[in-house]
Amino acid sequence: MTLWIVTAAIVALPLLLTAEAWVPLLARRAAAVRAWLALGGAGRAERRRSEATARDLLRTVLDEESWAMYRDLGFVRVWGRRPRAPAPSGRRPPSGVAYAYLLYPHAPYVVFLPQTTTLLGECQVRLAAVDPSEPLTATDDLLANWMALTGDESGVVASAHISTPGTTTSRRRVRRDLWRLREWERERAERLATAEGRAAGQAPVRRGRTAQ
Repeated sequence: MTLWIVTAAIVALPLLLTAEAWVPLLARRAAAVRAWLALGGAGRAERRRSEATARDLLRTVLDEESWAMYRDLGFVRVWGRRPRAPAPSGRRPPSGVAYAYLLYPHAPYVVFLPQTTTLLGECQVRLAAVDPSEPLTATDDLLANWMALTGDESGVVASAHISTPGTTTSRRRVRRDLWRLREWERERAERLATAEGRAAGQAPVRRGRTAQ
């Protein structure tokens, strides 16, 4: 009996420790499947067209690096411009410390410190122009929130519900995405450096005329 209890504990403990990551993920996927089925064939086709249109628009609005980040990683980093980062009481860093947001489609903004990848909090925002009964496509949602945050960060933050990290988006996912972002930036910098080196090596050499 004792052996059975110990064995069960060994099996269950890792599941309990990872519940923070997989329970919200399963819930989101189940909700997405239900919404997808409810649309019907015509609705799903229209949704795909709307998503394609939104991606084309987002590509023209974002700078090249941010668009590549969304295309490759599925989120966008936005640098904060306020004197002090938004965060729950007791977690706010001193004034002047650089901070940034991770913007995911249909999720709160995640506030973090780029220097240390410390997670500060989540900003749950409800945009006044968005009808909750007609949810936007993933890219439309990200575009709307990107425009709001970059256009009026102070106003958006003032109306946001700010909670601790992991309230909606699991800490594990965010830490993994920050690692993915760091690796993505490193690889991108290497590719750009290689391309610049090749371009410099292939530059035509101008020769002076030979004296007659």
